[in-house]
Amino acid sequence: MKKGIFQKYMLRPMLYMTFTRLMTALIFLLAIDRFVKNGPALSMTSGFLAAFFALCAYLVYLRMDGLRVPRMKFIRFKKKKDPIRIESSMADHIDEEAPVSFDELEEDERDFISFVSALINFIVFTAASFII
Repeated sequence: MKKGIFQKYMLRPMLYMTFTRLMTALIFLLAIDRFVKNGPALSMTSGFLAAFFALCAYLVYLRMDGLRVPRMKFIRFKKKKDPIRIESSMADHIDEEAPVSFDELEEDERDFISFVSALINFIVFTAASFII
């Protein structure tokens, strides 16, 4: 694992991934609470989510350390034609830096972002399991 891998341009994809995973887990938590009759307490469900994110962080850590797990390949459908758009002058956007998406990052940077995102969500749901 490389030390000092974090760069400033990785902050946006990290926040997006963390927020998306957090909201998905919260929806799961609230759906279990709302729709499962006599289901587990919220603290148990958030503890399960904390354990899930700890497992995800551990698997990403192993991937960063050299273990390769086969990933599922996404099915790509035929792309529809793009609609005609009104174009503006590029001179308006010369000074702005283009935001970096998750797919444009190198593999070790993507692994690092996934690891930090899973750790943040692990901490959030561990705290929630003790508070709720």
